[in-house]
Amino acid sequence: EKYLNCKENYTMNYSTKVKQKLLSIITKMDSYHWLFTKHPKTDFSRKKKWSFEEVMKFMLTMEGKALRDELLEYFEFDNTAPSNSSFNQRRAQILPEAFEFLFQEFTKSFTDNATYNGLIACDGSDLCIAHNPQDETTYFQTLPDSKGYNLLHLNAFYDLCSRKYTDAIIQPSRLANERRAMCEMIDRYNDTSAIFIADRGYENYNIFAHVEHKGMYYLIRVKDITSNGITSKLTMLPESGDFDEWVNVTLTKKQTLFSRIEICLRTNTFSFKETRIYYARNIVKNDSV
Repeated sequence: EKYLNCKENYTMNYSTKVKQKLLSIITKMDSYHWLFTKHPKTDFSRKKKWSFEEVMKFMLTMEGKALRDELLEYFEFDNTAPSNSSFNQRRAQILPEAFEFLFQEFTKSFTDNATYNGLIACDGSDLCIAHNPQDETTYFQTLPDSKGYNLLHLNAFYDLCSRKYTDAIIQPSRLANERRAMCEMIDRYNDTSAIFIADRGYENYNIFAHVEHKGMYYLIRVKDITSNGITSKLTMLPESGDFDEWVNVTLTKKQTLFSRIEICLRTNTFSFKETRIYYARNIVKNDSV
């Protein structure tokens, strides 16, 4: 019982510490909020109910309810709670880079206790946002007479060892490109080493090249040789059984410009389904990973 109480207290203390760190960063950002506004000289010059800090906090605590309900709850049902239009005006003054800065500052404010950092998993997911048929880049309609819905696409890097999100890119769902987003996040990854891990859909020579250009490694699941993936073009691969093959690939658009990539293609067979799963990797040949 004593152990459980200690563990519970530690969890509560840590969560409080995390929240306080987040709020302290927002407060600090408020002192130079002009860096994150569209009109630095005029935006938030008169604070009243909505300071830069208050808008940021409110947006982070929104729960997907009607805006008026959100405002009433946040301001504890005060009769002087600001109107919907006043919030919309203030929100429009803040640049998206404010949240990117907050994310990066918050993430790097916690030290890592992991013995090894750099197992970076990449994946994407759709996020439902407010209904807006006028936004062609996010609006979807399954049937002509249906209401429709709007989506954003989140691409994220997650460090499996430190259990932190290290980077993210949000795209309009109709313009989403997961491979391009992964390349961009690889390019701005600033740690000394990493193994990038991804599922099918990320099998792409451009991604492999971006990783190798940084001198790092990847382990990416690819489609099998009977599909339309990159393995279907590699005729030297065995058609059955497990294998671990190193393949040299020359990539070129012109006769005078080319690059070479050496990848290892490995299969694992699960006996209960007899399913062959293919992986592409560039881990050194004598590595047992």
